[in-house]
Amino acid sequence: MEYFQRFPQGEFDLERVYWWEQKWRASCLQPTQPPTVVTTVPDRSVTPAYDIIYLGGALGAIHAAMMAKLGYRVCLIERLPFAKMNREWNISRQEFQSLIDLGLFTAAEFESIIAKEYQDGFHKFFDGNNPDHLRAAVLHTPTVLNVALDSQQLLKLCGEKLQHYGAVILDRTEFARLEVAANGVVVYAHRGAENFALEGRMIVDAMGSASPIALQINNGRPFDSVCPTVGAVVKGIDLPVWDSNYGDVLASHGDISRGRQLIWELFPGKDGEVTIYLFHYHQIHPQNPGSLLEMYEDFFTILPEYRRCDPDRLTWLKPTFGYIPGYFSLSSQSRLVSFDRVLAIGDAAALQSPLVFTGFGSLVRNLPRLTALLDRALQYNWLKPEMLQQINAFQSNVAVTWLFSKGMMVPTGVTLPPERINAILNTFFGVLAETENQVAEKFIKDRVNWLTFNRLALIAAIKNPQLIAWIWQMAGSRDIFRWLVSYAQFTFSAICNFLLAGWLPHLVENLPHGIRQKFPRSWWRLLCWSYELKNSQ
Repeated sequence: MEYFQRFPQGEFDLERVYWWEQKWRASCLQPTQPPTVVTTVPDRSVTPAYDIIYLGGALGAIHAAMMAKLGYRVCLIERLPFAKMNREWNISRQEFQSLIDLGLFTAAEFESIIAKEYQDGFHKFFDGNNPDHLRAAVLHTPTVLNVALDSQQLLKLCGEKLQHYGAVILDRTEFARLEVAANGVVVYAHRGAENFALEGRMIVDAMGSASPIALQINNGRPFDSVCPTVGAVVKGIDLPVWDSNYGDVLASHGDISRGRQLIWELFPGKDGEVTIYLFHYHQIHPQNPGSLLEMYEDFFTILPEYRRCDPDRLTWLKPTFGYIPGYFSLSSQSRLVSFDRVLAIGDAAALQSPLVFTGFGSLVRNLPRLTALLDRALQYNWLKPEMLQQINAFQSNVAVTWLFSKGMMVPTGVTLPPERINAILNTFFGVLAETENQVAEKFIKDRVNWLTFNRLALIAAIKNPQLIAWIWQMAGSRDIFRWLVSYAQFTFSAICNFLLAGWLPHLVENLPHGIRQKFPRSWWRLLCWSYELKNSQ
């Protein structure tokens, strides 16, 4: 409370932290009793005023702007004032280029929302109590998350585009429940004391990890793991302890003596601002749900140790926080992201990376795929769960790296040697530091292929023969078996990519209209699979 008083809207922000914590704890402590917010009313007929109603205005605004550009009638509902964010976004020029190629933004617009572009990013984990052979050099990744975006300006730009394309934005509006009828959906929401209903053809759930829809359609357990994340945008760190041309992508300066491995991220922003995050990989467990408030206590206490700064001399501009979810997907169909006329994206879908490319990076990379497939689904009115389920951001090369996040979390009730997780991280990142820079960056960006993944894993196992036993102890035999299934899927995907990616997508896109009409489901599955092939390697 002492430090939140120093933020411009500290009381409001602290209430939001409480809100997120209450939502998350409710889902962790009562996972078998999710609230019913989606009901089916087959006898009701609706008159859709919109093609798509978006719930959530952060990642939802980007996706909504693209669908509005394609000509769909769009309405966006946002609980907070529009463009109000509790996280900042970093990306690389290469990743953002996909949005420029789609025509959603121009190159000039992209330049206008860049807050800062740094020269190099570092990865370094504490190795003060590691044996010599498990100490690692600093890993340099100059083009990983090196472009800090002004998230507020990005969302305002999305808002301008939505309005230009005729979309409606309803901010400060709380979603209450949803009815699915035979020919559309009815969304019930309220703004203050005003209650109202909206009718549309379908819903896109972009409400993030607190989404009650994702909770319901996944029977109360939509996620396997989570990163409780806290931090702040600050100003006033002096140059002797901080050079704004460099960032910390992943860094630790302590061990797991307290039962969790805290990891820092630090990115330079505009006009001398710095965005700092503190998080840890956390097993979802009813006896240990994870706390943002407790994390903030740690953040304010140990920030001086990490950055050699005096918190009382900093200007506190904005808190950044949230629960970043993860899910162990065995295939593109193992994580439910759809209901009848309902599709989840972003953190509500939780198909993103367990490393650094989280919901925003995953959405940007997969936006061409997500919008093209949803466009087809709306054209053909394929809005049943089994059809929408195939519109997702699954990547087999991302799914197989889920085991790395298991190697970064302390299982509830398990006591490990204090240096264990840093030793695991130093093993892998030490291997990356010794390989070609483009290989390391592809791994961090979730673009590693099958051959490179296996080569790096083999080198790491040779460097640290205890690695497999350590991960087995932390993950358990059940998750190791699940990972082997995921690895088999990764292998199969790599073979298919090698044999088919060069010609199958073009063939599927150009099949005669008569064949599409005669075999619509088969054609749809082939179309979705062809996009998955292109995105998985």
